[in-house]
Amino acid sequence: MKKEIYIEKGKFKENSTVIDNELLQTHKLTWTASGLLHYLLSLPPDWRVRLRELSTHTPCGRKMTQTAFDELIAARYVIKEQGEDKCNDTIYKVFRTQQT
Repeated sequence: MKKEIYIEKGKFKENSTVIDNELLQTHKLTWTASGLLHYLLSLPPDWRVRLRELSTHTPCGRKMTQTAFDELIAARYVIKEQGEDKCNDTIYKVFRTQQT
């Protein structure tokens, strides 16, 4: 089964990302996870991410990228949902604030 990540975020000016200082200054995330979150928030809303591909965008490698992504899920900045498309892909929604 394919695993893809779909990024959902609010709409802002083209080619810009608005991030609250609270998110930038949080002590709840490692700097690796924080950097990954900021990178994910900068991507286009319809961008599909594969972990293997995502890990090629950083010198950190696949294992560290997976660890940071798992941290974002645990901290509830990323929510995992089952897709409703014909491939039944996993969908990850990325948020600027922790979800309750």
